[in-house]
Amino acid sequence: MNNSTTKSAINRRDMEERIIKVIDKSGKPLSTDEIAKEIDKSWHTIIRYCLDLEIRGKIYKFSIGRISAWQVRK
Repeated sequence: MNNSTTKSAINRRDMEERIIKVIDKSGKPLSTDEIAKEIDKSWHTIIRYCLDLEIRGKIYKFSIGRISAWQVRK
């Protein structure tokens, strides 16, 4: 693995850990927008990571109207 690939993997893991920590610490489901504001990243960045985390079974999504809310899978 080259240095840029290693750095990318570390950054990805760090972002995923930050998202899970923010949701878990809140004690309640958070919307994509709330997570984005807490981490100071764009909504599009956060939704991409959240969808990947959902596919891997780390978090789950449910909808409230047009809003997606996320919760850590325990």
